Formats: sequence, structure tokens, C-alpha cells
Amino acid sequence: MNIAVVGSINMDLVYQVPHIVKAGETLHSTKHEMFFGGKGANQAVTAGQLGADVNFIGNVGVDVFGEQALQNLQARGVNTSAIKKVGLTGQAIIQLADSGENSIVLFAGANFLVTTEQIQAERSKIEASNALLLQLEIPMPTVEFAASIAAQKGIPIILNPAPAQEISNSLLSKVSILTPNETELEVLTGLKTETDAELYQACSLLVQKGVGAVVVTLGEKGSYYLNSHEHGRIQANQVNVKDTTGAGDAFNGALAVGLCKGHSLKESILYASEVAAFAVTQMGAQPTLPSSF
Repeated sequence: MNIAVVGSINMDLVYQVPHIVKAGETLHSTKHEMFFGGKGANQAVTAGQLGADVNFIGNVGVDVFGEQALQNLQARGVNTSAIKKVGLTGQAIIQLADSGENSIVLFAGANFLVTTEQIQAERSKIEASNALLLQLEIPMPTVEFAASIAAQKGIPIILNPAPAQEISNSLLSKVSILTPNETELEVLTGLKTETDAELYQACSLLVQKGVGAVVVTLGEKGSYYLNSHEHGRIQANQVNVKDTTGAGDAFNGALAVGLCKGHSLKESILYASEVAAFAVTQMGAQPTLPSSF
């Protein structure tokens, strides 16, 4: 299981609050913690803990956060030889409500300095992979270039389209599995996503544009998937939620591992759902996973 990840690396600054702050409101945080994050790093750490050989292409800053982030990835078994140091390390300022829900402000930092030239220099790591994991916390041209390299070699591409934004039909046509949440699916299609019928219509539109399969993550409501020959809903495991930060990333990392193991799409989603369910019972976006996975 050789998985390439092109994406973001952040330091997460987490503030526990009674509820997500409203406009004009000032709240006292009851607790402050720092965790390693970034959608790319979260997915890489998950896949690495599940037994994959992970090569990461991205950036950290020339600062203390950057050095700490590199050491963390290395300690989790992620190959960091293609990670450059430039600018300031990306940060996520996270409000974590007592309910477990969160609100996030991103500072892109070094993540937005990941270039197509950097990807070209490390293209052999993508070409040698069994799957490529992508997200949208780095510049879109860089994402598109990395996808084109994988597509030329017939390597499966899993794209987590977050943060929500428009995606070109050219990129969509290269994606093997697209993993939006409800909000991201609405942005991509302009359609409502509240019922299964609406999910079917929105996912079908993306498949018509060339996406191999769409897997919609629905939080506590589980997930919905559709490809050219099957569709359905998978229920979420009922757990004691502590922190939903990074749950989708854990899902994506595990989904890639399941597919690389040769599991079917549905089997891989069930596996990813189990991993994500465990992740939300822990604090931080990169929890240590039990060996039972």
C-alpha cells in the first residue's frame, strides 16, 4: 500500500467554548490545546497508522511549528523527504463547542506556496503510488497538476473537495472517488442535499461529469455513496463524540487504505466509517489509532 498525499500541514490551535461564538460576541475559552493538523497531514497520518507507506508532498514554515510538524509526521511513519520549508506554517484556529461541533478559521501560510514545480520535482513519488490523496488547502493549479500526473499513469485519485469551492470539469473527470460533505456537495452541484433522493441527483450529476464514484460524508448520519452501478446509505457508528475535528480526514485516509487492500467501495466505506467513528471519540485531528484496525 503505497499512498501519495499532496496537501496541507497545519498546527491546530483549539479553544474549548460553551458554544460557537456569534457575530459581536466575546466568549471565555475554558481550555486551550495545540494539535497537529492540516487535511493532508491528517489523512497521511491515518493511512500510515493503518499500515500504508505514505509519501507526503507539501510545505511547512521556517518556524518552530514547522519543525514540530515534521517531527510528528516522521514519528508517525510518514516519508517527509518531499516536504519543503518556506514561509510560515499553516494554522487552524478552532472553536470546539461543548456539543463536540467545531468552527475553523484557516491561515494557509506555507500550504499556499506548494507549486506545480515542486510537484514536478517529486512526480516519481506519485507515479510509484497505488493511490493519490488530494484536498483543497493548497493552490488549485497544484492540485490539478498532481491529479494529471496520477491520471496519466492510471493511478486512483481520491479528492476531498474541502474547503468548499468550485472545481473544473477537467479535474472532476480525473477523480476516481470524490468525498464531499453535504455543504461541499451543494457548492459543487448547486443542488439541495437533504434527502436521499436529492443526494442521488447531486451525486449523479458529478458522475455524469466523469467522477468515478461519490462518497458523501454526513457526520452522525453516516454516508451516502453512488457510482455508475450502485448507490446507498451507510449508517454511522454510534459513539460518544468528543471532537469532530479531522473526522473526515480520518475517513479519507482509511478509505484509501481499504481500496489499496483490494476491498470493494462499500467495504472500504464501512472500514473508513469505523476509523472515523473512533477518531471523534478522541481529541485532536490526528489521534493514535488502535492496532485492531
